[in-house]
Amino acid sequence: MRLRVVTMLCVLVCAGTLRAQTPDALRAMYDSNQAFALRDAVEHGHAPLFYRGAVEESLNETGPARKHLHEVIHADPHSKDAKDAHEMLGNLFFRQGRYREAYAQIVSAHAERPDSADINNMLPLFRALSESPDMQVVRLKSTRLMRVGDDQRSLPVMINGKEVMYGFDTGAALSVMGESDAKLLGLTVVKVDMKLSEASGSDIAGIRLAFAKDLEIGGLHLRNVAFFVLQDTGVPFAEVPVGSRGLIGLPVLLAMRAVRWAPAGLFEFGKVAELKRPVTQNLLFHGSTMVVQTGVQDKLLTFSLDTGAVDTDLNEGFAKKFPELVATGEKESRAITGMGGSNKYDSVLLGPVVFQVGGYDVTLKAPHVFPSHSLGSFDGNLGNDILNQTRAVTLDFKAMGLRLE
Repeated sequence: MRLRVVTMLCVLVCAGTLRAQTPDALRAMYDSNQAFALRDAVEHGHAPLFYRGAVEESLNETGPARKHLHEVIHADPHSKDAKDAHEMLGNLFFRQGRYREAYAQIVSAHAERPDSADINNMLPLFRALSESPDMQVVRLKSTRLMRVGDDQRSLPVMINGKEVMYGFDTGAALSVMGESDAKLLGLTVVKVDMKLSEASGSDIAGIRLAFAKDLEIGGLHLRNVAFFVLQDTGVPFAEVPVGSRGLIGLPVLLAMRAVRWAPAGLFEFGKVAELKRPVTQNLLFHGSTMVVQTGVQDKLLTFSLDTGAVDTDLNEGFAKKFPELVATGEKESRAITGMGGSNKYDSVLLGPVVFQVGGYDVTLKAPHVFPSHSLGSFDGNLGNDILNQTRAVTLDFKAMGLRLE
């Protein structure tokens, strides 16, 4: 499941060029969603507050982002920059489970852009979230545990004193459960009048919301954790028993500060999982999406990072960057299946492609490219067929680094 507010791409630029960026060049990077290029340009130059705040928000630097984006808003409250600043702050607070602050920012953005389809779609969700107390971290202790289940992908999770077995999904903007699990746990469910789409291109029907008053995973104890509640008559929930129909999403993972897992089953989080410095800063957030900088041949690419995806998919952005490679592939039609259903798209089957991800070279023997399907407008969506080829994967949300071993 994916909830995408805005999207980003990446380009390769050199430090000499970065120091010479003008406000017009920064605006072009921002408008064309060149996330990592904008980050590097701001780091190496004297950028206006708006772009500094935009980069700080993408790095999840709450204090600086809040300070600089508020200054942008106060300087010209009715400008496009102010509207975008409100939306970025809303996304920042949303990721952190600060529901009421997120709603206040989206309301302000809506006031400046009442005709925005994205904001109008998000407003009911943020309103419903704001009616609950914010998510609260009661306790965080370093934890090592083993994942369970036939595929060793599930974590033991205590929700309101009852144990369930849920996987984890960096592509999920909120945690998710099926309606049968919500009933099992005795949660109150409320309807949310919004559209939620995912990679198959279908809308997910029957969006509802519930709050777990208490959630514990090892040494992590949270209160007021929001869950999307979805119909569980289709994939993937219909294929697993009640009590396992759920996924832990991005806000809970962020509360862990750093996570490390091995395909063999080990899962650890907290200080024990933090990367040793120095760290290659190859992660960013934009909206509710985590993106990672990857490499293919001599080009840098931006992929959404999705531990809920079995396969890595390559999209239109990849096809445009590698037209000669795509021309050598075999044309086909391939289905993309998600919680909203399954749809077929024209695709191209490639030969082996080597990806540089998190300091590691990983080869996909037969990746698929969807030249006319955006998959969220990134160059691709990085899934478990890459991650599971390594000995271990670390995500450090404070250092904003992904490392493969």
